[in-house]
Amino acid sequence: MRKHRRTIKCLLAALVFLLAAIFVGCSAARRTDPITDVSDLDGRRVGVGIACDTDYALTGRKDLTLVRYDELANILLALQYDKVDVMALDALLWRFTAASHKGLRAVEPAFATSGYTVYFRSEVSELRDGFNEFLSRYRQSEAFRDFEARLGAFDGEHYNGPDIELTGTGRVLRVAVDASGFPRSFAEADGRTPSGYDLEALKLFANEKNYRLSFVISGYDDMIYGLQAGNYDIAAGFLSDLRDADSLSSYLCKSDSLYEVPLYFIEKTQDDIELIEH
Repeated sequence: MRKHRRTIKCLLAALVFLLAAIFVGCSAARRTDPITDVSDLDGRRVGVGIACDTDYALTGRKDLTLVRYDELANILLALQYDKVDVMALDALLWRFTAASHKGLRAVEPAFATSGYTVYFRSEVSELRDGFNEFLSRYRQSEAFRDFEARLGAFDGEHYNGPDIELTGTGRVLRVAVDASGFPRSFAEADGRTPSGYDLEALKLFANEKNYRLSFVISGYDDMIYGLQAGNYDIAAGFLSDLRDADSLSSYLCKSDSLYEVPLYFIEKTQDDIELIEH
């Protein structure tokens, strides 16, 4: 009798283990049914860039699970190998991705919008105030309407902005630029000249006020810590205005939004994501 009881217990334990394995396997499988409602993802796993606009926009939503990655390439790999069900990108990053990959689609409509901003060292907050005043005028101008048209026409491969000559001869402002944020902020082929949509208004502002901009090609961490250390006056490039101002340290302040773009969920349309040969 005892032998039979031990056998039954072993069989039950094995059954529980098997059911648990099946459950885990099922829960890890990629959802292949298309998204029908961007406000309810029904438990899907969503790949986002850590501390990016999509991360801020989706944090707190109970209908999904956020999985954070440090690079776009890692988000794509996670989607390719079914570690996430969908990914979330802003419109510019989506066009950049779609220009080089097949087997993806953006889910309409956008689930949110995000603006991009500039950070200033708190000791030069008067510069931030002056920049905001400039932005309020710039966003009503023909130049900004041209900017929005170019933003909408971005083909995912070629930055279509003007070559703005810097003419300021007065006060020098030290500007750290994130070079990894194409097309918002990046280094030209020489590796020293910063360019991108996020810098256009700042260059125009400097010319109007006769400021000289001293650019340093940088990355996100160096920009933020450099502001804290007083190495830079301004940080620009791929900085979302969705970050709560109260969460920013006391050593920096952010400008008003430079411009806004929609945010999309991106699904696979086939099993494998393919590179487009150019």
